[in-house]
Amino acid sequence: MPKYLKQNFDPATLDSIADFICGDDKERYPEYRSSNFLTRFFNNIGINVTHDGATRKWWVLEVLRSLNVSDLEKAVLRLVDIREYKADKQKLELASKSMNEILFMENLMVTFSGKDPIITSLPVSINPIVITSQPSHSEEEFLKKEFEANNISKLGLESAIETILKERLGEARQGLTSKAPLSSVIMTGSTLEGILLGVASKNMKVFNQAKSAPKNKTGKVKPLQSWTLEALINVSHEVGCIGLDVKKFSHVLRDFRNYIHPYEQAANTFNPDEHTAKICLQVLHAAIADLIKAKI
Repeated sequence: MPKYLKQNFDPATLDSIADFICGDDKERYPEYRSSNFLTRFFNNIGINVTHDGATRKWWVLEVLRSLNVSDLEKAVLRLVDIREYKADKQKLELASKSMNEILFMENLMVTFSGKDPIITSLPVSINPIVITSQPSHSEEEFLKKEFEANNISKLGLESAIETILKERLGEARQGLTSKAPLSSVIMTGSTLEGILLGVASKNMKVFNQAKSAPKNKTGKVKPLQSWTLEALINVSHEVGCIGLDVKKFSHVLRDFRNYIHPYEQAANTFNPDEHTAKICLQVLHAAIADLIKAKI
């Protein structure tokens, strides 16, 4: 019987576990779970819920928030159980690494007793997070970096979309100068998603052939219009449209943009300041510069 957790997790930890369960980022998580498989995952550990068609990430997050400590531990342990991956040791290795990166926030880690995973306290001498490639610029250096005047027109997108994106970029900048950082962050994230989707639509064959292109349960690449911002960022990096720095900072922007949902913002007490908005806008400027340079 699970007994290692003493209290519920921080909201940031729950958010990361929800990402893990959904599995959209194939570089970090071993298994993508569609609606039916989300239901099956929870049912397999004795939690009687059924996905109701809501956005997968937010539905999973709500389920996790409703669990008691014992059931939450069951969910965590199932994510690093070799039975969840049909004895695929490579998937289990990725699952264990990713889970330990998440549990580090709680000063915990996953170890194994035979084939069975257990949760233990993190020894002071151990840091399970191994970062193999750091961004080439620190946050401060990234903010100081100057980019050539961004001209969305150079991306060659459809004229109607280009007009809308230019307006949104203008609103994102205006939100910063008008001391409306949350509006700036949300509009910046929206603009980034629109630009990446536009570039992907122009280069559909290249994007669809990428290893990180999101697929449905039959293994077929999903239609571009159903790709998440997370998928657009990952594939854009894989095909050489954006650099590693931009990819990493874009995922931060993606997380912030998700707080467009008021209840999500309230649950995580997210109140962006001017500094946060500046970082997000700088990410957008960097992404546009990389895309223009890529000439894809």
